[in-house]
Amino acid sequence: MKKTENVLVSKAKGGSAPAPALATGSERRVLRVWVVDDNAALSELFAQLLNRQPGIRCARKFPSAEAVLATLAEERPPDILLLDINLGGQSGLSAIRPIKKLAPSVRVLMLTMFSNSFYEVEAFRAGATGFLLKSYELADIARLIHEAYRNPKSLDLFPNIALHKEAALEQEAEEARNSAEGSVLVRAIRRMYKAARAQAAT
Repeated sequence: MKKTENVLVSKAKGGSAPAPALATGSERRVLRVWVVDDNAALSELFAQLLNRQPGIRCARKFPSAEAVLATLAEERPPDILLLDINLGGQSGLSAIRPIKKLAPSVRVLMLTMFSNSFYEVEAFRAGATGFLLKSYELADIARLIHEAYRNPKSLDLFPNIALHKEAALEQEAEEARNSAEGSVLVRAIRRMYKAARAQAAT
């Protein structure tokens, strides 16, 4: 995957300087969104629906990782980039790091048909901001797009990771409780043993 990422960046740069970083805060009221999906019909429909959502403008659509990377090397990046995982014969996961190299401030949201905890973790590790399903209600996708821009560190954008973290915290708490209860029991047994020895000595 590392070799694929380096090849993608090399193809995209073509000797050109990386695009400038995003403006932040109140400088931009409407979020600029790009969509990367090899299904042209679905991409067009999705862009039209997104453009009806308040505060979102779907400015560009791309059929491949190479196409969006070439554009990022030449143009100002969007606020949000929606990236499909299955892009023909290529995985969108391989494009996350090259995208972030060219445009570090862009929020990359994976948009896919199926929930997959392995892909979700890989996307998180590669630097994606979130993992969304195409089966979500459009209003929920729009809400999460705004959340990703406002709070890119939110684990709510990675539902399975958030659940796993919550389960891990609960397990740690349970282990701590069991350890504390075990310690109390051990101390009680020791006290009983010492009392029995003292009584036997008298």
